[in-house]
Amino acid sequence: MKTIFLLAAMNLAAENVPLVYSAAGANAESITTAVEAFRQTMGPLNEPGTAGDPAGRREINWDGVPPQFTTPNDLPADFFNKTSPRGAVLSNPDASNIRFQVSAGEGSARFENLASGYGNLFQAFSPGKLFISLGTWAYDVDFYRPGTDEKALVKGFGAVFTNVAIPFTSTVELFGAEGNSLGKFAVQVSPRGLSFLGVMFQERVIAKARVTPGNIAAGEVESLDEGRNVVAMDDFIFGEPQ
Repeated sequence: MKTIFLLAAMNLAAENVPLVYSAAGANAESITTAVEAFRQTMGPLNEPGTAGDPAGRREINWDGVPPQFTTPNDLPADFFNKTSPRGAVLSNPDASNIRFQVSAGEGSARFENLASGYGNLFQAFSPGKLFISLGTWAYDVDFYRPGTDEKALVKGFGAVFTNVAIPFTSTVELFGAEGNSLGKFAVQVSPRGLSFLGVMFQERVIAKARVTPGNIAAGEVESLDEGRNVVAMDDFIFGEPQ
């Protein structure tokens, strides 16, 4: 069943309170309306390596990651700022040993190098590669002017989650330039399905997005009976970093 919530705030321009797009369901069709609405809000797509329209958006869908950076190999944390410039750098919110991987195969082959049965847990929104973190279940996405070391701000961030099975364990928290929290937002549940969460502000105020896909790190055995849930990711969508 398709479920979509578009939560609009009153007096958005005056108070710069967030506009939230959220949807979940059994397949890609279930979240497409919310994803497309968020894309339109973010503006036209700026391709990697271009200067970029300030009123546009950037996207990461993982499918163009070359074989040397897919499983069982790790993805460099700055791949989407230096190798394929889009202004996003993955980082560690604590002192844990975090790594990142992009699936090499599709369907039942996804992340089977990490744990048997993972291929049956996750589906893709934009076929066919997915993204996952290792060592911890939370990570940061820091924003930079694409291709540079200059920190930047964006006005919105959204992401597609797959296999969100436990309420309030999958979240996105946004932070301003001074490290202040701009809000923590929960992702809707859809076990073995797809969920989307996008948050937009009227102005560029987001310096960092902290993504918590689930409550256990990839590679651990899935056991919902014990309240554990591993989640993979598909598309990231965010405003042009400026």
